[in-house]
Amino acid sequence: MFDISSLAQSYENIFLGFLFEYKLEFFGIFVMVFVGRRLYRAVKGGKYTSMGLILSPLLYLLFTSFTFIGLGLLGLMICSVAFAFGLALSGILKGQLHFFEKQGQLYYKRSITIVVGWTVAFVLRLYLFIFFDITVGLILSLILSYISGLIIGEAFQIAVQKRIFDVNKAHAEELLRQESETDVL
Repeated sequence: MFDISSLAQSYENIFLGFLFEYKLEFFGIFVMVFVGRRLYRAVKGGKYTSMGLILSPLLYLLFTSFTFIGLGLLGLMICSVAFAFGLALSGILKGQLHFFEKQGQLYYKRSITIVVGWTVAFVLRLYLFIFFDITVGLILSLILSYISGLIIGEAFQIAVQKRIFDVNKAHAEELLRQESETDVL
């Protein structure tokens, strides 16, 4: 009989063995690529796409869920409350969101505080897991859950602010069109 759980366990052992054997290289590459990309987009802004608006928060949730390894039921419940709290408070940060156009493409800058906070907590959590094999990290999981709630709420704010941006742009174009028509008359 085929035992799927033992197969999954053996693949997990192979992956973790490979990860721990080359942990310094893995961690260095991860930090350069992941953190570099996060910080670059936070400073320069990211291109607005509807898919990116949905996919980015989902990736944050996925990465955050990896930090729940080793947490008990109480820890998961505490992290769920922190997530809900972050989601509820995300509206406060809507003033840190800015849209701009560059070469006809729409870009936006999000809250650098959220990006840096989540990235630092996630890299620290990954560092503890890889170098010290610490799987239970309630404090960092709690911080990541809270910030992930902020990120999901920020995605909603981005959608709302994008709609406001479009309405304001259309209104400004209409005013310019009316001005040009009155100048012709």
